[in-house]
Amino acid sequence: MATLGVAVFSFDGIKDLAPCLESVAWADRIVLLHLGAAAPNVGARELPALTVRRLASWREADKYCAETDTDWMLYLWGDERLDAPLARALREFRGASAQAAGVYGLRVRSLILNQWVEGGLSGPSPSARLARAKENPLGWWKKARDASEIAEGWIEDSGTADLAHAVERVQALSDYWAARLIETPAAPGALKTIFVATRVKIKMLLRSPLFGRGLAGIALAALASYGVLLSGAKLWEGRHANGRG
Repeated sequence: MATLGVAVFSFDGIKDLAPCLESVAWADRIVLLHLGAAAPNVGARELPALTVRRLASWREADKYCAETDTDWMLYLWGDERLDAPLARALREFRGASAQAAGVYGLRVRSLILNQWVEGGLSGPSPSARLARAKENPLGWWKKARDASEIAEGWIEDSGTADLAHAVERVQALSDYWAARLIETPAAPGALKTIFVATRVKIKMLLRSPLFGRGLAGIALAALASYGVLLSGAKLWEGRHANGRG
């Protein structure tokens, strides 16, 4: 049987991690990557598979993900949870003797303006969230070759229900992306960043019924697009500051 680990990204703005952690309690390893001064609220349930890593910066996240030493890694933010059909599908996936693809897309939906909208703050659905341990697929610049899809169930993001918190999440997400981009030798430039941000917004609007479910879909698409642009700006800022130093 293959082993499956879960990386959960957290920061002080995420108040309750219990729903997320409980939805993956069956996993072989869970590493909670927490950036912030406050202790993360993991809930009352004891999870033997859980390890909490306090981060000084998002640059440390990938190092701790590698420590899980599992065959597969699933990546979630602390506001997200697996619904029952997806959790069941992933347990069955873990039990399979062999899998052809290296990266799998999972369906994502977000609760925003009291509606469930397909897609998430990181972009359109399906989202590359499950991969072989050495193939971290996270990042809008990553191209998942030969990626497949698990079509059962959803990753559900309820953190977008509060728009102020959703903006805070976009800031954290763009910080993480920028930290990964800094380590990327051939990181995309400004024009590529603008092109991808525009494509993300259009794709999310057109994918959902009624052009993204009205204002809710427009708001989610705008936040996802903004995250791409913001990460590109932070990359430029980081390199510019390093150049001056």
